[in-house]
Amino acid sequence: MNVLEIVLPVLVMIVVGMLCRKWKILTRDGINNMKVLVTNVMLPVAIFHALATAEYNKETGILILIMFVMLVVSFGLGFLLKPFLKGTYQKYLPFMVSVYEGGLMAYPLYTSLCGSENLSRIAVLDIAGLLFGFSVYMGMLGQVENGEKIDVKKLFFSALKTPAFIASILGIIAGLSKVILAVLDSPFGGVYQSVENILTTSVTAIILLVVGYSMELNAKLLKPCIATIILRVLLQAVMIAGVLVAVHYLVGDDRLVNLAIISYMSAPATFSMQTFMKDEEGSAYVSTTNSMYCLVSILVYIIMAVTIY
Repeated sequence: MNVLEIVLPVLVMIVVGMLCRKWKILTRDGINNMKVLVTNVMLPVAIFHALATAEYNKETGILILIMFVMLVVSFGLGFLLKPFLKGTYQKYLPFMVSVYEGGLMAYPLYTSLCGSENLSRIAVLDIAGLLFGFSVYMGMLGQVENGEKIDVKKLFFSALKTPAFIASILGIIAGLSKVILAVLDSPFGGVYQSVENILTTSVTAIILLVVGYSMELNAKLLKPCIATIILRVLLQAVMIAGVLVAVHYLVGDDRLVNLAIISYMSAPATFSMQTFMKDEEGSAYVSTTNSMYCLVSILVYIIMAVTIY
């Protein structure tokens, strides 16, 4: 698998989303209904299955803790970086310099480099991202979108009602108890997989369609988007170095894990952020920035591929 096979389907679905808006094939209400479907049904099912079938051990726990601390730190630093981005998009900066698009960008790039048999190396890094992303991150994004002040108490209770966060907790419990793995090994395994597949197969396409529908390439957006990309690259370079050092001392030196960390943390901010956004102008800024940041992910992939081979 080459980089074009990985990136082209993503770009095609984003372009399809842009054309759906231009040709008025979909309305804003239709896109909003898709967001509700993804956030309340399809994404929670996908998250539950991923966490319920993950492998958990001592090293996994340490890696999750390291990644979770890094996410909290990078998100917090995003607030300190806000003065570097002027204008109406400043409020989104903490969300744009933290959290990663694993499934649609980091996973395929990493597996094409290191093989699909090593997918678990990068998937375990995403556990912290799921927990943080669908609790603190998306909860605060909702408050920002509604023009509210950050309320920790409200944030906590909001997370408890968020389907994706509930799915994350239940998925980890199922993963630790291995109940889903037992179901998969039973005569009902085929039935479970069929139901899970039909509920989640289209989630990637819908998210990318929403990203494309919201995306705008105009001069007004390019300046804040490029500024955001530069700030994310600088912050993530520091975060990658910190995580690599922490993993080296607490878990051990593993080349495949190191490549997984670099691949994962070189990805854009999560595309599923789009499904939680309501403001049209802010959504255009986020979509455009994330789409442009894919070039950074590809560049890092090329550098790693040249270095390895």
